[in-house]
Amino acid sequence: MNSEDVYKLEVIVEDEVLASFCQRELDACRKILCSSPLFIKLSEGMVGLGNLNEPKQGLVFVDFVGGTMAHRRQFGGGKKSEAVARACFGNMNSPVIFDATAGLGRDAYVNAYLGARVHLFERNPVVRLLLKNGLDRAMSSDNSDFFRERMILEDVSTISEYSGDVVPDTVYLDPMYPERQKSALVKKEMRTFHELIGCDEDRLELLDDARKIAGKRVVMKNPKWAPILNEKVRTAEVVTKNHRFDIYSPLLRR
Repeated sequence: MNSEDVYKLEVIVEDEVLASFCQRELDACRKILCSSPLFIKLSEGMVGLGNLNEPKQGLVFVDFVGGTMAHRRQFGGGKKSEAVARACFGNMNSPVIFDATAGLGRDAYVNAYLGARVHLFERNPVVRLLLKNGLDRAMSSDNSDFFRERMILEDVSTISEYSGDVVPDTVYLDPMYPERQKSALVKKEMRTFHELIGCDEDRLELLDDARKIAGKRVVMKNPKWAPILNEKVRTAEVVTKNHRFDIYSPLLRR
């Protein structure tokens, strides 16, 4: 980012109880610099991300109980029709998945409701706060046991920091790539995310870290145009209209 294009993330607190509940996360968020005038807003138990340059765009927030994700669970397909599940499950019925770049948790949610137990990791403090808030609200729903048992947000932000006893069958990676399309071709929500996160330049390092801990496979989601990071250890792929899920062998198969 050029110095003239750097903005400090604004934090708007309308819910003091919620703010006190996530004070540590807010302290980290206040240090974030963005390429657009972004803000997070805490109001009525919910955390949302907004962009002052997109006044007509609503807040970006995580909702596992209603909206598109609930609709996808109710009316979406099974493992065979969900590309992310085909890539992450393979022949397994209920794998343990480490989602190392969890983002808003959408792919994690798909894998979880199709039978996986998903441990979520997120490096960006703002995205992690959105994700945590969405999971916290889901814990108050009628389906709280599902979220408690199937979608576990780890205390550490990266898989390299993880020191627990769980060995994942699959490590899933969905790194951010540079935008190749502009204007209406890219959803405003994704443009806001690019302005918050940028692109993940350490994709090869992410892959190497994932291969060290995966029990059976590593899956990396890419745009179809993206290069294959390591052809020698890539074992398969699942291809959709816009994406390619590259499947890599672990460093030491368990």
